[in-house]
Amino acid sequence: MIELVRLACGFLAALSLAATASAQEFGGTRNPELMEITLSDGSRTHFVVGQYAWGELLAEMGTLRGEAASRDREIAEQLYAARNTIPPGMLFESARRYAAFDPEQAVYVFLLARARTLYDALRCVDSTATEGIPVITDMAGNEVAALMNINEEGGGAARTERMQRALQRLLDSGEIFTGTFSPWWICSASDSAFFAAVNEAAMPQDEWLKQEAVWPTVQQQVQRNIRENQALLAITMGTRDLANSDE
Repeated sequence: MIELVRLACGFLAALSLAATASAQEFGGTRNPELMEITLSDGSRTHFVVGQYAWGELLAEMGTLRGEAASRDREIAEQLYAARNTIPPGMLFESARRYAAFDPEQAVYVFLLARARTLYDALRCVDSTATEGIPVITDMAGNEVAALMNINEEGGGAARTERMQRALQRLLDSGEIFTGTFSPWWICSASDSAFFAAVNEAAMPQDEWLKQEAVWPTVQQQVQRNIRENQALLAITMGTRDLANSDE
């Protein structure tokens, strides 16, 4: 649990999704600040905030996770409907909620969130932004992980096939790169953003976001990652088929 202790920029944890999206400038100069928090063990740490940065995303995710399970369908569908105008990280909460009533959709939304998060992180100038990927991915929780555990006996083959369908749907959908929310949400998880906040220094766009000319190359990286996952799953399925044929 995180307790908000001090917030220099006056951030409110429970932000409106619509307000967040409409107020977000895609590029431009950023002015990162630090939020001091107290963890459940009493220790203190800091997150970067400002113009919807990493700390604000984590706080809003925490607020959403606290909502009752009775709202699973409402929250899952609201987040998914807004998928192009909210931070991709929030789709991990959508996937977690979908897991309660629509496993197929849960896996797809998780993989969409993962692909978009990777795309955003790889567009950051500072490669340490990628260290935020496992942090935000883990917020999908055990609910989604259980749907993708292909090594567990009893249902592993069905889960493998479900993931294959979701990966192919992801490639066929054409929506991996259609999000319009600024990558700043995860670029601000980088070391350079933290030190800029410490030094109260502004970050011009070219210090945190790669030039648009290289984005097609980044898109190819993300697509290659998806196809590599497809290939690994195909090997898993083939190995199982071979093992079953020997029985």
